Amino acid sequence: MSDANWGWSDRLKLQYAPMDETHQEFVILCAALSEDNPATFIARLDALIAHSVEHFEQENQWMNSHSFPPAGCHMTEHDAVLQVMREVRRRIVEAGELDLAPRLAEELPLWFEHHVDTMDNMLARFMTSEAASLATQPA
Repeated sequence: MSDANWGWSDRLKLQYAPMDETHQEFVILCAALSEDNPATFIARLDALIAHSVEHFEQENQWMNSHSFPPAGCHMTEHDAVLQVMREVRRRIVEAGELDLAPRLAEELPLWFEHHVDTMDNMLARFMTSEAASLATQPA
């Protein structure tokens, strides 16, 4: 996915506005990792990590408040991708492993597309279905 043109598209929309808005921000920050400027890579990665912490916490809160059955698996995936981003950051800063920057920029969009297609799609559908069910119940 070394395509520097990777970005937000209808393919990533889940028709759940709060999630789609957060995902648009993630995509912008993730795509920025592909910029060919090694001097600013850590700053761009830090921005993505900071966003991801808030993004994943928001989804974790939704899962908890809606008693989403596969929450544990979804949260574990959030934790794992954050761990990878932080480890790549550490290895670039401490060991100078600059080859990890383009690898992360290539792999993270692939992970995100899969995560949206599976876990986030399921969560968005669950919350939308729950809201529709509550709206049709008599008062």
